[in-house]
Amino acid sequence: MNSFGPKTIRTRLLIGVLAPVFLILAAGLSFESYDHRKHLIESLDSRANMLAQLTSAALSQPLWDFDLIQVEETLHDIAGLTHVGQAQVIAADGRVIASVTASDYLPTDGDILKTHQITYTLGEYTEVLGELHLTLPLADIQAPLFESTAHHLVISAVIFLLVSGSVFFVLSRISKPLTAISDAISDLQNGRLDCSIPYQNRNDEVGMLAQALEQMRRNEIEMAELRNQSTEAARRELHRIHRALKSTRDGVILTDETGIVVFSNANASIFFADARDGDKLNFRSWLPEDVAEQIEERVAANEDFAAEASVTHFNSGEELNLFVRGGPIRNEDGLYLGTLLLATDHSDQARQAARVKYMAEHDSLTGLPNRRLLEQTLASWLETGEQVSILLADLDHFKTINDTLGHPIGDALLKVVADKFSASTSTNALAARLGGDEFAIVVKGAASEERLSNIANSLVYDLSKPLTISGNVLHTGMSAGIATLGGKDARAADGIRCADLALYEAKKGGRGRVEVFHTDLETAIKRKALLERELRGALKEGGIRPVFQVQTDLRTGEIIGFETLARWHHRHLGSVSPAEFIPVAEECGLIRELTYQIMTQAFQAAARWHDMGFKGRVAVNLSPKLFGSQVDEFVNDCLYETGCPASAVEAEITETVVLSSGQSALREIEALQRLGVTVALDDFGMGYSSLSYLQKFPVNKIKVDAAFVSKLPESPETKAIVVAIAELGHALGMHVTGEGAETEEHRRLLQECKVDYLQGYFDGPPLAERAATARLFPGEGLHLQMSG
Repeated sequence: MNSFGPKTIRTRLLIGVLAPVFLILAAGLSFESYDHRKHLIESLDSRANMLAQLTSAALSQPLWDFDLIQVEETLHDIAGLTHVGQAQVIAADGRVIASVTASDYLPTDGDILKTHQITYTLGEYTEVLGELHLTLPLADIQAPLFESTAHHLVISAVIFLLVSGSVFFVLSRISKPLTAISDAISDLQNGRLDCSIPYQNRNDEVGMLAQALEQMRRNEIEMAELRNQSTEAARRELHRIHRALKSTRDGVILTDETGIVVFSNANASIFFADARDGDKLNFRSWLPEDVAEQIEERVAANEDFAAEASVTHFNSGEELNLFVRGGPIRNEDGLYLGTLLLATDHSDQARQAARVKYMAEHDSLTGLPNRRLLEQTLASWLETGEQVSILLADLDHFKTINDTLGHPIGDALLKVVADKFSASTSTNALAARLGGDEFAIVVKGAASEERLSNIANSLVYDLSKPLTISGNVLHTGMSAGIATLGGKDARAADGIRCADLALYEAKKGGRGRVEVFHTDLETAIKRKALLERELRGALKEGGIRPVFQVQTDLRTGEIIGFETLARWHHRHLGSVSPAEFIPVAEECGLIRELTYQIMTQAFQAAARWHDMGFKGRVAVNLSPKLFGSQVDEFVNDCLYETGCPASAVEAEITETVVLSSGQSALREIEALQRLGVTVALDDFGMGYSSLSYLQKFPVNKIKVDAAFVSKLPESPETKAIVVAIAELGHALGMHVTGEGAETEEHRRLLQECKVDYLQGYFDGPPLAERAATARLFPGEGLHLQMSG
């Protein structure tokens, strides 16, 4: 490589350094010449002034004497001695008196002309005799000026040569390794990888550059070897990619930067009929307009895109659900090369997703919407601000049907009910099954409550009729609660809660009824929440105490036992009725703890009375909620804890236990009897199935409900019923107790009906343990009170 070529670094640096030096020296030389010429001119001007003054003084006397010869001689002397080019004496009237011109003088524009007055002074009188004109030629300064310029030129040339030599030497030292490295770079560019990289052992920047170049040479050798090894593999890989794009189930389209299709596989041709190689890609021909517009905007902006679209299959005409996605194709420098479009057929997945969504929002047995869809629909309707009414309903005695006839019959019944619910709804209405035997309907509109009340009453009436299911005649019914709410601030949960309160009220009122939510129900639920909270505290503090109501033999008047009743006196609420707080305890899961506290206190009293010689029994009420969780073990644990014999205890149950627990209740009743505890069926006669269950559940005692006893004086029919109950009980080996006897007439009529025992206010109000003890053992009452 030529080190002095016009494009080498050394040449550029040499020119870059010497050109300014040359310009500086030239400027200096020019300035020195100009300055020296200026000084020579000024010196010549000063000499002209001096000669003019001296010559004027010398000519003053000859001119006064009018000695023209002397004047001319003086001018010749001046011109010869001082290199004056021309000297003239001009009279006062302008005449040239004398003039002398040097033989070699040639006038020029730059000559210096000096004029000086010639005067003669006599005493105080001065007279102007004329003027002296002296011309000094400028050529007199050329020789010294040339000599000075030549001298400076020589000095500048020497300086320029010294600087040039120094710069050349330095640049040569710098450019030599750079030239060598440049040659090595050229070799690498031309593929000559076996070249050697010089100056690698240097410790300066040149050495670092050489070392980096050597590393690059080695890397390039390795890459060349890898390229040689992978050329065939890359070709095969490219073929595989091409085959994969052709055979993939996705539709694949590639366009160039102008939108022309350059590649499309078979599925792309099926999904998009006009997407052929060589044609311009037109999204609007096979995509919905809104989707096509969205994708076109993204493609125009060179952005990624993704959208769901429904298209028609090119061959079968089937509707396909496609997931279309893609984006720009760019090279390693970010240059836009075209667009990639992928389309995946999600038709099966979409159908499956729709099926999953349907199953998630509908009941699998009846096909009705489930709780989730109902709540979503209710919430969306409420967001519009419209009035919405909600109906919650459940079937009466469904569990009995399920337990006695089996789940297939129960499921068939639910399907029939679901059909009736579905048939009762039309526009702006939705029927749903919430689970088990719970159903719901929501209705939207200004008259939604009236419309829903009509639907509910119609369903209650329809379901009160016997239904024939798989050859079985079923007697069921329906209870319903309705709540109405509206406004954008209304919440679905509040509506469902209010409807549930109304349903609870309907069932509490005797089933087969429709109850519309009102504010009193809200007050009731708040009261219920308050009682629950306070009941928890009362149980922790032992605030629930037992009292004992006497049971006597109608023939002898002898005390045969006591029924244990729970009493709660709240410091703020006053006396709270068991009819109010016991259902609360059952619903919130406190009934077991409540029963435990009452039962243990009652058993302790029974144990003490037994030890004192009392042979009767103390009865305790067992809630239906306790059955199904080994109630016999629960009672046995209390007996063991208190030391009370089982023979001193009687368990009272209601027919609700029988209806709700079925065969499991029978097993637990028999287990209680095996412990030695007698079992009494309380509130007998209030349920339709009591008689049929007496044989299945052989209890020890029947207690006629107080509702019958209270009607004995004025109702012969009631008396006939009580007589029938007593006879039936005796026929089955059971004792019969009449509850709620308050008068002598009640006692007499019960005796006439052949009832065995009496319980009620006729024998006095319920007693605390001390009072009951005093009633049992009159002679020891004072002693017991003092010892207590």
